[in-house]
Amino acid sequence: MVSDAYYPFPGGVSEHMYHLSKALRERGHVVKILTARYDGGESEKDVIRVGRINILPLNFTQITFTWEKGYRKKLREVFKRSYDIVHTHGPLGHNLPYHALMFSDSKNIATFHTAFVGFNFYKLARIFYKESFKKLDRVICVSKKAYREIKKYFPFGNYVIIPNGVDTKRFNPEGKRIKKNNLISLFVGRFEPRKGPFIFLKAINILRKKGYKDIDFWMVGKGPLLDNAKKFSQENNLNVKFFGFVSTEELPIIFRSADIYVSPAIGGETFGIVLIEAMASGTPVICSDIEGYNEVVKHGINGLLFKNKNENDLAEKIEILISDENLREKLKEKGLEFSKNFDWIKIAERVEKVYGSGCGNRDQRKLFNPDFPNCFY
Repeated sequence: MVSDAYYPFPGGVSEHMYHLSKALRERGHVVKILTARYDGGESEKDVIRVGRINILPLNFTQITFTWEKGYRKKLREVFKRSYDIVHTHGPLGHNLPYHALMFSDSKNIATFHTAFVGFNFYKLARIFYKESFKKLDRVICVSKKAYREIKKYFPFGNYVIIPNGVDTKRFNPEGKRIKKNNLISLFVGRFEPRKGPFIFLKAINILRKKGYKDIDFWMVGKGPLLDNAKKFSQENNLNVKFFGFVSTEELPIIFRSADIYVSPAIGGETFGIVLIEAMASGTPVICSDIEGYNEVVKHGINGLLFKNKNENDLAEKIEILISDENLREKLKEKGLEFSKNFDWIKIAERVEKVYGSGCGNRDQRKLFNPDFPNCFY
């Protein structure tokens, strides 16, 4: 498994890599993770770290890429070992997955998680990475949105859609909770423009001004906007509790302690693992009606959708769930039922089939007709 983004860097790709690898190991496979070195990162069994990570703010998010002197030589040493599968994540860039793909003589699988806010970098990638893309035997997209983003520029890929998963042993309604006196509305995500933390904060401000004092608001995560978010909360007397970055052990406790989960991302979401994590924890979900999210959440059935970038509509949706306990319970039950389709063991089984499938001649492959499993409402 290869990605620049991995623990301790927070995000969907890191979660995906960790849990898919864990599920595959549980099914008897030997899995190594190839990633970059991060400051504060720990040495872990089966994790190979080559090169130093660089993080750039770009396109409303944080872009990771790996480089340092002697980097390619070290990669060459890694690939002296024979692997049955080299599974890269997003190898269309001058990044670690791309270089791994170039060194690989194995069956090559790639997963694409990306949707863009603003410029679609696949427009450039099709010029510079068309030949390297042809090395891929199968291409996994985590959603229809991710598939649409790439297929226009790389129509010759051998595609299949396999959604993200959730560790239902870790995220579930049973277990330790945080003691509380009020209803809790929760945000979990990086404090960057794409994740929309200030949309949530502005919605909180609207609710506070309407007199909602008996609901608490929690925000979990770190990022470049965190200090500004804390300042906004203080200046407007919002009384938001900021947890910062939390451990993998703490996060499920926080999820199951909350009564409403909110994801106000403005775009660039192909799926939203965090939505499924909240559902699996028994927490009703409200999220923006962006592509990717609206494939996971069906309004009024397993969650509520609000108009993208509209804090007034978000405040209204939070208000509905505050006042309607029956609706909260309905969304909780449907969300729990829905999340069971995405257990990582089930996802790993589907990935195994891709690993074992015949790929044929790379230059004569026909486009695989992608579709989701029959678990969407």
